Amino acid sequence: MKKNIMKLMVLVAGMMFAPASMNAQESAEVEAQVDLVSNYLWRGMQKGGISLQPSAKVKWQGAYVKMFGSKGFANGDEEELDLSLGYEFPFGLNIGVNDYWQTGIEPRDLYFAYNKETTGHRLEGNIGYTCRYGSLQAYCIFYGHDTKLNGQQAYSTYIELTVPFRLGGLSWEAKAGFTPMESAGVAIPDYSTLSETHDYFYAEGPACVSASVRATKEIRLRGGLTLPVFAELNTNPYLQTAHIMGGIGIKVTK
Repeated sequence: MKKNIMKLMVLVAGMMFAPASMNAQESAEVEAQVDLVSNYLWRGMQKGGISLQPSAKVKWQGAYVKMFGSKGFANGDEEELDLSLGYEFPFGLNIGVNDYWQTGIEPRDLYFAYNKETTGHRLEGNIGYTCRYGSLQAYCIFYGHDTKLNGQQAYSTYIELTVPFRLGGLSWEAKAGFTPMESAGVAIPDYSTLSETHDYFYAEGPACVSASVRATKEIRLRGGLTLPVFAELNTNPYLQTAHIMGGIGIKVTK
């Protein structure tokens, strides 16, 4: 556990100092951030407890590459590494491909293992539109750990609406996430009753799987450094769950 935390801290340090090494002649927008969160909540699902989450994004003339990582402090928490490539058009449209990888799926937790039947990766395409009034994004998994109960590709789909607003001197975001169809699922046997239950990635059919509101306050320091502090109410109407989470981050923008 200590070795994993040290590796994460080295990664964070590398991302924080990377912007300073960019050549001045390049007009790339670069940001690096590390957050400490009380819960790891993603699309209405709780994926861990207290977690350290470094991220970095480089954008140049609309094209971007982004990486995100998460490591929990509890032994049972999964480790995650996500990579994203995409393009943001000047008129608000965006397209991209995301590669999500986590431990606990591939038997040996090998990162460079892309066998469709056992891989810990999920490849996802996304398309969306963003304007001053909000954002509408659609995501669909097209390869990897994403099969229905019958073994067929599920193409698990998630659609999210985000509306930003200002209130009480804070920046707020209200989000609602939906799945339009049955997503990936696994059967869990119950030997005590000789039956089984089904666990779905999003839901067994059309459903609202995420509804949240987040408040953020950024404390601005010198040199493009900010300290975002945030609190969030995160619910999953499909699972009938609710969580309060909070966090603090360190963000550098160049």
